[in-house]
Amino acid sequence: MSLTLPDGFQRSTTNENWIFCLGYDDSFDMVGTESQLDEDVGTTETGIDVKDGSLFTAGNYYRMNQIGNRILTTGELIKVTSISSDTLTVQRSLDGLETSPAALYEPERFFNNSFTPISFSDTTIDDRVSYGAILSNPSIRESISLKNSTSKIGNISIKVSNFLFNGNPFSEEIFGGSRKYINRICKVFIQLNNNPYLHNALQIYSGRLINFSHNQDSVTLEIVSHNPFKGIEVPQIKTDKNNYFPIAYGDYTANASQGNSQSVSLSFGSSAGIDEFRKRKTLYPIPVEQRRGDTIFSLTGLRSINQNAYPHFYEKSVDSFIPIANHASTMTSVDAGNEVFGNGHAVRHHQSLLKGQFVKPLERTDSETSTNFDWAENDNAFNGDFIDTSSYTQCLIQGNFTANDNATIKFKMPQLTGTADTISIHLVFSGSVQLLSTSGSGEIRIQLIDESFGASDILGYYSLTGASTTTTFNQTLAGGLNTSSFAYFSNGYNSNSEFNSSSNGWGEEIKLKMKAVQQSGDLDGTLGGYLRLADVVIEVRSKLDYSDQDKKSNSYKVLDDINELYCGANGLKDVSSWGGDALITKIVFAHRDLMQRFGNFKDGNDIPYGSAYNPVNWDSGTNISVVKDWALRYWITEPKQLNSCLTELQQNGGFIGRYNSQGDYTYVYIPDSITTDHTLTKNDIIDFNIQLTSFDGVVTSMDIEYEKHPVSNKGYVSKVEATNSSNVTAYNIGSNENKRTVRLNALISTPAATPSSNVNDDYYTYFDNIFSQKLVITFNVVNQAHYKIDIGDFIAFGDVSTNAFGSSFSGKDFIVTSINRKLGSLGVTVCEV
Repeated sequence: MSLTLPDGFQRSTTNENWIFCLGYDDSFDMVGTESQLDEDVGTTETGIDVKDGSLFTAGNYYRMNQIGNRILTTGELIKVTSISSDTLTVQRSLDGLETSPAALYEPERFFNNSFTPISFSDTTIDDRVSYGAILSNPSIRESISLKNSTSKIGNISIKVSNFLFNGNPFSEEIFGGSRKYINRICKVFIQLNNNPYLHNALQIYSGRLINFSHNQDSVTLEIVSHNPFKGIEVPQIKTDKNNYFPIAYGDYTANASQGNSQSVSLSFGSSAGIDEFRKRKTLYPIPVEQRRGDTIFSLTGLRSINQNAYPHFYEKSVDSFIPIANHASTMTSVDAGNEVFGNGHAVRHHQSLLKGQFVKPLERTDSETSTNFDWAENDNAFNGDFIDTSSYTQCLIQGNFTANDNATIKFKMPQLTGTADTISIHLVFSGSVQLLSTSGSGEIRIQLIDESFGASDILGYYSLTGASTTTTFNQTLAGGLNTSSFAYFSNGYNSNSEFNSSSNGWGEEIKLKMKAVQQSGDLDGTLGGYLRLADVVIEVRSKLDYSDQDKKSNSYKVLDDINELYCGANGLKDVSSWGGDALITKIVFAHRDLMQRFGNFKDGNDIPYGSAYNPVNWDSGTNISVVKDWALRYWITEPKQLNSCLTELQQNGGFIGRYNSQGDYTYVYIPDSITTDHTLTKNDIIDFNIQLTSFDGVVTSMDIEYEKHPVSNKGYVSKVEATNSSNVTAYNIGSNENKRTVRLNALISTPAATPSSNVNDDYYTYFDNIFSQKLVITFNVVNQAHYKIDIGDFIAFGDVSTNAFGSSFSGKDFIVTSINRKLGSLGVTVCEV
């Protein structure tokens, strides 16, 4: 959005002057935090009743205006000549404006107007003399990088004559006098034709005076751009142990039960999926804070949560996050809601570290072959993160029946934490067994036996009593199971005693044996058929063992080594000043919230942003709050510069947040549909130069890693390899040339693999547009009506007496990426979008 160009900013001559308004004391700040009017005021009334007269100073200037006006140089200028209790005696309309402010109109405000003006040439501005004391020729530089999603605005250094000001050297006014200038707002305006009113001047800079020096002849003033977030760290709230309450944004999901998000129970069957296998990674880290007796507390953050706040333990051998019980023996008893803990909130879990999950083997170690059985040598019985029936490991059943013939398949267990409280081997399989060319009578059984951990549990069998085919698996602890298609065998045997008595612990193997048994009679024949093992699922409930001193010592060592657990409760919601209680799920909303919650998010006139006063382009203009709907999960657990966090979100979200030269916080990005702010012709500009972006900066392929893993050293959950094949062909790019790898700590919305139709559809489409080869044009503005051009504005060109490398400018849009202002000139760089 362009700078606000005053109505009185007229180009009748080229008489241009710059005025530096050096704020002192309350400078341009709002008076109080609410409307101070205590009566309706007419246009000529000189006695004004206010709510608190102590907030005003006799002899000072004030402006009566309304919140919501971007540039607070409009509104009536008054001077307080005396104060009696809560009644001000004032001079009215010192800037030629008349108003009739109403006490009951809530946005009505008084603003300080305390500044000392200096300029290039003598002039008068807002009832004050501005001395032409500036000796140097400063410039104001601003720029953005679309590729890096960052912005810069230069600082200003001016050299001023050490002239006599109110009878004393100017250096004594700046420091050592009764008025305080250090760290006060300084505004720079362009004045045309000696117009005496500030509301007819164009503001081109807002900063703060932070340093000065002088000699006998001159004073040097250092003015820095407005950056209220400099030096602020987040998180800001910590415990006595120096652990910080984490900040988390986004829609998280805890590992729970597939059919009940409020339970962590395990149930084996066709519905067992990502939750029961504890494979969700939609969690954020929470610091472990304190052990009290048998209870451990972990910090969840700043807000109260009433569900799914329970902590998860990361089992690195299987890359799973497992809910931890807040009970010594009941796995499903978890601390679903957090509680107040110091200045934040925390959740509990029991020191037993009791937890339950489904896991799969990590390795097949043997596939035996015998007369009647032949186990395939593949790993399809444990592929995939959870149950997968699209592939299987087959045991072929064949040959003349041989009593007690058998063959075993063996798997390695994952190394889990703790000892087994419950361990059962569940199976997903299909099977069909037949007997041909029979003789004799009786029964043959084809048994499936679990010999894991030294057990010998007959899980069930197929029964053959003559020439026939059967798909019924007779379960030892239950009835018949139809295995004509993949069936779910829930093992009723608990092998924890065998497991815990084994010297190998988690190093023990899972062993599944197929065996041919002469159950009765002398029935004989030729066997055929198969058992197809789609998945081996190990149900484990594990915990720490405190049964003797050595085990206690080992268990406490495990606890001591846990610095972080993980939470699947949702992140922060909007602060109340934005008028809602909505969960923050978009990157740009988290960006705004960080500034509002932890920074001093105000405009250049010290007015707080909120639901009634939004940043530029938030819900109007380019409307970023609606267009940029890219989702996030983002957390901060250790102190980090707020500005670094804001930049990271900008780079993940494809936008730039910046204070413009008039002190307004502005969101800049390339919208799907561009509305031109300025159309320039040869009459408006000179020194027109056309070039292309460097070929070295063109990117045709991106490897995009996103959806950050909750564990700090585990990288990212998802990756997209994206390519613009049209650019690859057009630019004759090799397979590994002009490639870029990006790692995004906040983004969870899936980038496209090829460019989409709208630039804001996804991350890759947006940045592919930026990293393609573009026209870059520089020029100087000579038409002062276009001095309002600002960073992020969109430019079109009319008749400029040339084409761009033979191509017409018609239909081309450009964004302003750089501005350089000096007295009498405005240099601009624009990039094609």
